[in-house]
Order: sequence, then structure tokens, then C-alpha cells
Amino acid sequence: MNFPKQQVIRWINEQKEDILEIYKSILRIPALAPKNGGDGEWDKAQKIIEIITSWGWKDWLEVVEVPDPKAKNQSRPNIIITYNPENLSTPAIVSVAHMDIVPVGDLSEWDHDPFDPIVKDGKLFGRGTEDNGQGLICSLYGLKCIVDLKLTIANPIKVVIVADEELGSTYGIRPLVEQNRFSPEDIVVVPDAGVKSGLEIEVAEKKPFQVHIITEGHQGHAARPNDALNTQPVANDLASKLFEELHTLFTESDPLFYPPVSTFEPTKRVNNVENTNTLPGRDEQWWDCRLLPNAPVEEIKKVFQTTAAEIEKKWNAKITVNIRTRDIKIPTINADTPVVRRLQKAIGTMIEGETTLVGIGGGTCAAFFRMAGIKAIVWGHMDHKAHETNEYCVVENLYTDIAIFTAFFTA
Repeated sequence: MNFPKQQVIRWINEQKEDILEIYKSILRIPALAPKNGGDGEWDKAQKIIEIITSWGWKDWLEVVEVPDPKAKNQSRPNIIITYNPENLSTPAIVSVAHMDIVPVGDLSEWDHDPFDPIVKDGKLFGRGTEDNGQGLICSLYGLKCIVDLKLTIANPIKVVIVADEELGSTYGIRPLVEQNRFSPEDIVVVPDAGVKSGLEIEVAEKKPFQVHIITEGHQGHAARPNDALNTQPVANDLASKLFEELHTLFTESDPLFYPPVSTFEPTKRVNNVENTNTLPGRDEQWWDCRLLPNAPVEEIKKVFQTTAAEIEKKWNAKITVNIRTRDIKIPTINADTPVVRRLQKAIGTMIEGETTLVGIGGGTCAAFFRMAGIKAIVWGHMDHKAHETNEYCVVENLYTDIAIFTAFFTA
């Protein structure tokens, strides 16, 4: 069908105040995983269910609860909305966004309460605004536009809102895909990464590779270092040597990705001692690495293990290296696939310019579809503020992207 652009834009203009208020009401509810100090997505899911029920969509709703004893009500809920008024049997057009967020970090660095969203200078500030509330609200309102305007569709539409994306999707899209709730022919977009222009489509992801390193020595008084084994300099020595060796040995480049190389970054450091005059006898550090698809995983593992053994011997400490990620293959999506062509057409209804296909280091729900043989791509219209303090989304992008989702669902 020809996309009724002006009709859609008029509808969005009439809905702008409602869109913002509904969006803010969702953002006000934290959805932190238990591992990140929260109780999961239950409350946010109930709010979303309340909203879509008020729209008259109750019969289209399915809630898939994945058990998690550490979460509220021991459940991590996932929402699937299926719109298929004509009982169409063709492949579904699917959008997948996630409810969960990352911790806010240092509150003193926020200019506003991260859970009391505020509009300033054309931007909506708050935790989860860009990651991934923008994709969530635009998917919902893209479908609402179709329903309200009674636009004709040629395929069933599924808006899927999942849990646990930020910590690996154990309770989210991964079990949904494993339960065969999607067809290999489905056309899937994940609105969870993008650029300011809105003209990049992510078709490839690096392999996640996490390492947990525990260094053990002997705690003691800072005034008597000879009677202890301070693990801080040991762990620092290890981190420095690993950083240099990994970046020297593994320099393969692929221009599809930004950055074009595998990355090796020490990240989380677990608190060791509470007072300044005690030498720590234990150190825990995490590495978050993003590997190019052809990176030699076994060789990278060996560098972590042999370097740790070398530092262990040098300092007479005990070092344990735990590789937390299995070697996986995430296929790259080709330019001539139906989902890419469909999204390019939809983007072109609202944004001028040529789209570019890219790869990213961040992990998204699309990886689980790709590994299952379902061609999923990732797109967004974003300022790259995910996980930052003072996270925001551009308000005008919301309205543009709702129109793009309307076009994607109906193309």
C-alpha cells in the first residue's frame, strides 16, 4: 500500500501530549534486574499492560512469565501483543524492545531525578529514555496509529516487550526464541541502537566475551606491608599486562564495525576493604570484551590464562580466571534481505538520505534471532546516550520514529 504520510503525521500531532505523558508514566517505574540491585520488571510490565488494556487491546495480549526466584513475584514478565484482525497467515512483522534498564550510577552527576523524567531543550531526560524506552513507546504508538486510523495491513504485527536484555536475556528474548514463538520467515526489527541521522541499520554484532578474575593474597595492616600480600598492585600489574598484550596481539580489523577492531576493556572492580589502612587480601575485576566475528576465541582465552599464571608466579599470589562467555556465532544480515529493504523503505518516508549498514559492539536481542536463523536487524534514531548519566532522547525523534514504525508495520 501507499503510505498515508500526511494522515499519519496529523494523527501523531494530535497525540503528542498523550504520547509524552504515557511515556513518562512508564519511565517513572524502575526495572532493574536483581543482579543490579532491583526486583525486576514486574511493576513496569503491569503499567504497560494497564495502558494497552485501556486502549482495548486486552484480547491481543499474552504475558510470558519466566521464573526468577530473586525477582518480584518470582517472575520476569515478557509481553507479546499480536495484531491480526484478518487472521493473516503470512509472516509476522515484529518489533522487540526491552523494559529493563541499567543502574543510574552516581546520582550526583545527574541534573534531574533519573526517575522523574523532564523535558528540557527538546530532550526528555531520565534513565531508560533512550535505552530502551524510545523503541518501546515508538513501537506501541506505531501500532496504535494503525489501529486508530484503521490502516490496512498485509502481515500480522507483533510488538514484543521483554525483560532482562541488559544482563544477557536469560529471562527475556532468549527463552521466547527457544520456545519457537517466532517463525524463521518473520521480519524482525529491534529498536535498540542507532545514530543521530537515523540512517544506520545494524546488521552485525560482535561476540560478547566476559572474564571474571579473582586475585587472592593476604590481608594486613598498611603499616606492615611485609607481613601481607596486597592484592591491589598484583591485580593492577595483571590488568596492565593483559591490556597491552591483548591490544598488541589481536589487531584484526573489519570496517563494517565501529570501532573496527575487537575491544578488551577492564570494567567492574569489586570493593575490597572498607578502611584506608588495611591492605586488601582479595581483588575481583571484570573484563568486558567485544570480539569481531572471526576473532580467535581460544587464543584470547589462552592469553588471559597464561598471563595470569605469569603474574601469579611473579607475586606468589593466587589468581583464578573465569571465562564467562561461550564461543557463539552471530550471523551477519545481508543487504538484500526483506527486513532490510522494508526498513529502508520505512525510514525513507520520514528521513532523507541513504541508509548505511553497520556492525556494533553492543549486544541486542537481535543476536538471539540471528542465531536461531531468523533475520533480525537493529535500528534507532538516537544520540548515543545509553547508560550515561543525564540520559535523554530527542522528543522530535519520538514522533518521527512513530511514523517510521507505522510505515514499517504497513509497508
